[in-house]
Amino acid sequence: MRKNILFYSDCPFFAGCENMLVNFFQNEEFMGRYKVSFFYRYSGEYEAGFRQRVTRSLRAVPLRLPDLSVIFDRIGKAPAFVRLPVLAFSHLVLKHLFILWSTVRLFRLFRKERVDILHINNGGYPGAYSCAAAVIAARMCGIRRIVYVVNNIAHSYRPVWRWPDIPYDMIVTRAVSFFVTGSSYARGMLVDALKLDPAKTVNIFNGIEPRGVTESREETLRRLGVDGGRLLVGVVAVLERRKGHAVLIEAMRTLKQEMPADSLPLVFIEGEGVELEALKGLVRDGGLDGDVHFVGSEGNVFNFMNAVDIMVLPSIGQEDFPNVILEAMSLGKTVIASTIAGIPEQIAHMQDGILVDPGSARSLADAIRSVVEDGDLRRSLASNAGRKFGQSFSARRSVSNYEALYEKLMAQGERA
Repeated sequence: MRKNILFYSDCPFFAGCENMLVNFFQNEEFMGRYKVSFFYRYSGEYEAGFRQRVTRSLRAVPLRLPDLSVIFDRIGKAPAFVRLPVLAFSHLVLKHLFILWSTVRLFRLFRKERVDILHINNGGYPGAYSCAAAVIAARMCGIRRIVYVVNNIAHSYRPVWRWPDIPYDMIVTRAVSFFVTGSSYARGMLVDALKLDPAKTVNIFNGIEPRGVTESREETLRRLGVDGGRLLVGVVAVLERRKGHAVLIEAMRTLKQEMPADSLPLVFIEGEGVELEALKGLVRDGGLDGDVHFVGSEGNVFNFMNAVDIMVLPSIGQEDFPNVILEAMSLGKTVIASTIAGIPEQIAHMQDGILVDPGSARSLADAIRSVVEDGDLRRSLASNAGRKFGQSFSARRSVSNYEALYEKLMAQGERA
């Protein structure tokens, strides 16, 4: 008899942390081996992303749950004399009411299901508080096998706002069978933050299934207004400070002073976000209007990545195991990225990519210049990146690793 796996996720939009769900739901063998259901907090943006990425038929149940993160975001923008007391009230009262309400709501849903394994997909830790409610509701319903995936770096108890979470963390850490992280770095941070038994944690690299390229390189370049002659550097990231776009712009400013004009690469920045106007200002101030271009949100980002020669991710913080690096590797691109979090587990420096010091425009400029001026190096790194992706980061490999964990968990339950 097929085992029942219930997936649960709470994310405001279909972000990178949801990509592993696509791998599960689109995998014919996996869907044939298990009886799969998916519960998720509904939002119009999430629903659109989910329906676009998941084309197989499965039992998907959208839930009308409040979005606590929106409340905290709005409070964070209020004047300080309002923000501090309201934040205190929110963390000491509102958050607990939200978790209680979500627990009751999820308990009523879960008790109607026959669940062998509950798989919770969270963007970070604590991340979405309904994920804690899902653990509590599951145990109330008698669900004993719980896999909890943490897709970013866990917050410790150093900030005061984390202290009210301690009772929930104690319940979650005792109830969850295995915590899964996408990198060894994130695993270590999770163990340290929650004082976990390392034996309850597993590192499973995320994998991706490359999306199809629907334009030729020439068509994409023509659409972007590129007439050829210069190497292209691409960035795919939300326009937030943590992604380090400002570092790349400063690196380009340095390169413009040091390199011949006909050798300087052309930079295209894909994405939208709150830093757009500030970044445009840096481009203007640096005299880079003809060298750095913003293209907004691409409908098929694989078309964009396929058209560029070098992919850069200059992040300065809040990363784990970025999918965009895996996507670039799947296309056999030369990748340059910061040495933070799990990125060194994706890229071996000077073998299948280049690692640079986070926040260092000098380090990034030197890396870009090295692959622009040395075509053999650029092609070797790109070729090795494509080979490494196939060996380590395919969607099929990641799903198989999760299946092995599920089977181990069910075998333990049967012996208990």
